[in-house]
Amino acid sequence: MTKAHVRILLLAAMLVYGVVDARAKTSGVQANGWIVLSTLLFSFLIFSWYRLDSDARLYRRTVLLNIGIVMAAIVAVPYYLVRSRPAGQRGAALLRLAGFGLLMIAAGVAGGTVYLAFAPGVA
Repeated sequence: MTKAHVRILLLAAMLVYGVVDARAKTSGVQANGWIVLSTLLFSFLIFSWYRLDSDARLYRRTVLLNIGIVMAAIVAVPYYLVRSRPAGQRGAALLRLAGFGLLMIAAGVAGGTVYLAFAPGVA
């Protein structure tokens, strides 16, 4: 598996997350196993990307950063990008991360919109 595969899987998972979230909201479901499953799935995929990227860059992973990537990716991934990139590439890496974050949001919104547009009985 490559980093590109992991990014595609993250976008696909977010699309599915949007569908499931819209369904849960329209059917009045308060809590379900999907929240736990999706959290584990996203953590696994983000850590997989981090592992592949750090191996490709010969960046030594620390236990604390490993834990941070799994538990607080929103903070740990930008930290990793800044630490693992040469001085001239740090800003570009952070901009690509922000762009990917926007793509993730768009995928979630698209999934919810598709569900609401095509689900029977949803006004």
